Amino acid sequence: MEQSNELKDLYLQSCEAISSGDHSFFERCFSERDGVLAIGSDPEEWWEGYAAITRVFKSQLEELGGLRVLADVPKAYGDGSVGWVAGRPVLELPDGTQMPVRLTAVFQKEQHGWKIVQWHFSMGVSNEDSIGETPTTR
Repeated sequence: MEQSNELKDLYLQSCEAISSGDHSFFERCFSERDGVLAIGSDPEEWWEGYAAITRVFKSQLEELGGLRVLADVPKAYGDGSVGWVAGRPVLELPDGTQMPVRLTAVFQKEQHGWKIVQWHFSMGVSNEDSIGETPTTR
């Protein structure tokens, strides 16, 4: 795999699209092929298929206006027609509260450029909070 500035730029653009409420970015960037998947933090946030993903992203961006996603410098790699990005941006609420989040995406190069085939945007929960123990993490 090789580092990919093109995928890094798409990550940065996705953070900006969330911040500005630009749902059309996601309509352009998600693949319309079978198997496309998006996952969020809430247990109910598991969407399969282009129509479901773009419908929910549009609704959530409208409902949650004022959120900002402050991008970091992601890891971005590609190998032929497949690539991925992973980052740790900061979610900023309208009241200024900030929380770390995690964003990963898998891309496939299609006829009209890179398209997202898998997206995961979530807040990490400590092992102590989720399972009551603190196993080795480093």
